[in-house]
Amino acid sequence: MTASSTAHNVGRHPSAKEERKMRKPLIERKRRERINNCLDQLKDTVIGAFSLDQSKLEKADILEMTVKHLQNIQSSHDPTLGLEAQQKYSTGYIQCMHEVHNMLLTCEWMDKTLGSRLLKHLLKSCPNLKRRSCLHPEMMLLSQGSPPSEETWRCGDPGDPLDG
Repeated sequence: MTASSTAHNVGRHPSAKEERKMRKPLIERKRRERINNCLDQLKDTVIGAFSLDQSKLEKADILEMTVKHLQNIQSSHDPTLGLEAQQKYSTGYIQCMHEVHNMLLTCEWMDKTLGSRLLKHLLKSCPNLKRRSCLHPEMMLLSQGSPPSEETWRCGDPGDPLDG
């Protein structure tokens, strides 16, 4: 630009095209900064996973090692371990539901309807629905939508209905 055209443009707003031209280097700089930050984080992770020293790694090396590490994780994934973990989680969840049920039986101040809603929610949220056969028959009634009754609140101890 010449001095006369610069003086002419001082008072006016830049056009959209000119604004994009001015912002492009800034946007590109920020994009590269984000990429480099992510690569630094990957580098730290890869160095830990491969037990490497803090040597200078090129960006391509970091990406290759990351891909290799993720492939190793995928190939070593044993589907039976996932199933076993799900079963353990479901078993623990059901045990927790039984504890909640027993606690509700002993809380005289707890409203039966509120307790029933809580147990219904826990049943709906129960992982692995096939495991519901492990539940007490009283809790199964709740899962089928039966209205709560004193029988629903008994868990092997007929003398402890939940008083509301």
